[in-house]
Amino acid sequence: MLVWTAAVRLSHWLLAGLVLFNLFNETGPMHRYAGYVAALTVALRLAYGLSRSRGDFAHVGLPAPSLLMQHLRELRTGRVHRSLGHNPAGMLMAWLLWLLVLALGVSGWMTQLDAYWGEDWLIETHEAIAWVLQGSVLVHWAGVLIMSRLQKENLLRAMITGRKAP
Repeated sequence: MLVWTAAVRLSHWLLAGLVLFNLFNETGPMHRYAGYVAALTVALRLAYGLSRSRGDFAHVGLPAPSLLMQHLRELRTGRVHRSLGHNPAGMLMAWLLWLLVLALGVSGWMTQLDAYWGEDWLIETHEAIAWVLQGSVLVHWAGVLIMSRLQKENLLRAMITGRKAP
């Protein structure tokens, strides 16, 4: 069953590649342009998702606290309900990653403005957001591996092919 459309998968992998690129390209025009493209990718992904009422973005809203708590209780027991899309923790992580990328894009853009040129606090804020993003990516990877094992389903393959068993 198709769960993730080509647009969702393309934006996911493009964003992952841009974040990885900027991790190893710390300054300069290429870093800046890659950051702008990353922020644009998130904006387009959100616009795409919000324009759809069903399918790959049907569960994009923040999960109800009760659903999140139920999911966390299931995780503690090691028996989780399978979901076709994001589970509640996964949806929170998606939003966190998107917001961090957007914050990096805005803070990076601000460093180029005359009003903030050379401001240490802004550069330090940009770097701190980048570190939080890197840590969040590691948590995301761990979550994918853990959920793949618990659900006995290759979630990485699903994000490549777009398909999951019904």
